[in-house]
Amino acid sequence: MKVEYGTRVYIIAVFSALASLLQLLEIFIILPIPFVKIGLANAIVLFFIARKQYLIAFAVNIFRVFIGGFFSAKLFSLPFIFSLSGATLSYFVMVILFIILGRFVSLVALSVSGAIAFNIAQYFLFVYFFDRSVDYNITVTVIILLSVIPGILTGIIAEILNRQDIELIKKPRI
Repeated sequence: MKVEYGTRVYIIAVFSALASLLQLLEIFIILPIPFVKIGLANAIVLFFIARKQYLIAFAVNIFRVFIGGFFSAKLFSLPFIFSLSGATLSYFVMVILFIILGRFVSLVALSVSGAIAFNIAQYFLFVYFFDRSVDYNITVTVIILLSVIPGILTGIIAEILNRQDIELIKKPRI
């Protein structure tokens, strides 16, 4: 099978590798609050959602979780399951909001909603696996507040990407 420049397989492979690299580079970004990540890889997913290429966005999202889990030596561990569930819920929340609200919602708002969904999914898995005696109201409020700033940063990056004329996703001129 010959994979040509511009085909869907090629695009998914390149952007999955880029998203995985961004996910792995985030390990080295030290934030003042533990367990909070910016989610730079989500900007690539948002880029494809904004271009209504939902299948590519989903594939990039799932592949980056698997590749990131493999290279961080956490594949099929509990952190991997947390990441996979958060990424999946985040993707579906962003796509549903984009389909329903369309042009009325910005990528920053989608990013914030995706970040909140990601953290809520991880929080409920944590409660399910470890501690069922947590006060939901306070914890969920803190999680939502901690999701807003990284969501805004990722959304701004996605807006900048969306304004670019990226040659990889176009057919080559021969």
